[in-house]
Amino acid sequence: MSHPRTWFTSDLHLGHPFVAELRGYDRGDTDVERHDAAILGNLTAALSPGDTLWVLGDISSGWGPQEERALSLLHDTLLDLDVTAHLIAGNHDTCHPLHANSATRQRRFLEVFDSVQPYQCIVPWDPDGDGVADNEDLAKKADSEVTWLCHFPRPGQDHEGMESRYDNLRLDVPFVIHGHLHSAEPVTGPGQVDVGVDAWGMHPAPYEEVMELLYR
Repeated sequence: MSHPRTWFTSDLHLGHPFVAELRGYDRGDTDVERHDAAILGNLTAALSPGDTLWVLGDISSGWGPQEERALSLLHDTLLDLDVTAHLIAGNHDTCHPLHANSATRQRRFLEVFDSVQPYQCIVPWDPDGDGVADNEDLAKKADSEVTWLCHFPRPGQDHEGMESRYDNLRLDVPFVIHGHLHSAEPVTGPGQVDVGVDAWGMHPAPYEEVMELLYR
């Protein structure tokens, strides 16, 4: 029996015609459905029961009907997979604090994800050997040895040709795993890796590969 694994992904944009077209799918309803089926199918193929999945934001366009559809699709997929799933909210997720109604949307997102938050720190090593990165572990590590999960990359970076948005919501830290950029390649700077599906062939990114890129 295999040990549980951890995975990252971001920028699913389920039901989002504009993004689906950018990824090679036409804007018809059938093509958007094929786009969504490819992303969810790749999740299903990669993950096993007991695994942990971190979704680093932008499950859809953020428009009400598309977001509700995305939440329903993810609910059914994650339930069937029997995994633990956490959401690091993005600017297109109405549960992100940048949206005025985020507090009222939390409950809906928590019907799908085990936790919902704008950031999370993780410790790639486990100093006391108990398999858990807890507060005591964090206290033993310098800031330069803590990895942060955030939808956004560091301040100053955005989509090509666009000014950087939401810089006040970003983290200027040595190591960050992020989404948002829709990068063609995963490494977006020193100590910075994009786990969006565009950089990983529409597949989720394995923890081990992400960490190897992050700390190389």
